Amino acid sequence: MLELPAVHSMQSAEIFAFNSIYILHSLGLIDSIAFGAEHSEITEIQKTASLLYTEPKEFKMILKSELQSGKPFFLARKNAVYRILGNSYANILSEPNNILAIEYIKALYKLNSNIEPILIKRCESEHNDTVIHGEIASASAIRNILNIHGSNMIKAVPENCISLYKNSSLHRIEKLDTAIILDIIKSDIITIRNAPDVSEGLENKIKKSAFSSKNFSELCDNIKSKRYAHSRIRRIIMNIFLGITKEDAVTPPQYIKILNFNKKGQELLHNAKSTSKLPLAKNRNGINNIEKAVKIWDREIVFDKLYELSQI
Repeated sequence: MLELPAVHSMQSAEIFAFNSIYILHSLGLIDSIAFGAEHSEITEIQKTASLLYTEPKEFKMILKSELQSGKPFFLARKNAVYRILGNSYANILSEPNNILAIEYIKALYKLNSNIEPILIKRCESEHNDTVIHGEIASASAIRNILNIHGSNMIKAVPENCISLYKNSSLHRIEKLDTAIILDIIKSDIITIRNAPDVSEGLENKIKKSAFSSKNFSELCDNIKSKRYAHSRIRRIIMNIFLGITKEDAVTPPQYIKILNFNKKGQELLHNAKSTSKLPLAKNRNGINNIEKAVKIWDREIVFDKLYELSQI
């Protein structure tokens, strides 16, 4: 089990996926990766990913025209795919796990990686479902059940994980409401502008909204618009609160943190010592001589403490 640092896991699907693949590719011994998607045909996802990665001239022209007409980026991109590849390919971009799958494959192209992508079709449960319907559930539904102390999640998680879920601490962003809003009120416009995904003067609306919002949820509602989805606003606010900048978000991983492993994992890690392009570390001593790595590692400790403070 390896860690994707918060500085990357807090970002858009493109940055999240690229840095996840970057870590696995850097190990030098991964031959395949598996991920879920709503779409069942990996060849069609690969064809869509190829178009979005290469961005041929025709695609760029259509995308530019769509954006100039006032459409948000996700819709402009979808329309460009529709005009080049057709409706079935454009519809792939309508589902969140498909988008993440495309970004994983784009990352493989970008890194010229030989890792083989394996698609697992998502079934029974949608990405944002908050109710458990059967034996397969979304993470959102499981978290929701845990928050209301329900037991329905038992049928939707592996048997050997039930005690872990039952005995785990629960965390909610609402525990940090005051700290988040106060931090934005205290931050200057330049700091807010420098957070990932902030553009087109959004920093001014964020600052203004902080003064009129009582909690995190209300703050996000006051900022969101047709152009900025709720999920993007949530990421932006958390990036500001955590002090993550645009530069941080595009800086690739500087180390590979090992969280845990079984016997097979131990064998792989032993082999990775001679194949990995990044230092492997179980603690800070493994990266003490790398300035950028130490900076990221120490910030993760701060983030861990903030997460601890969100416990309910």
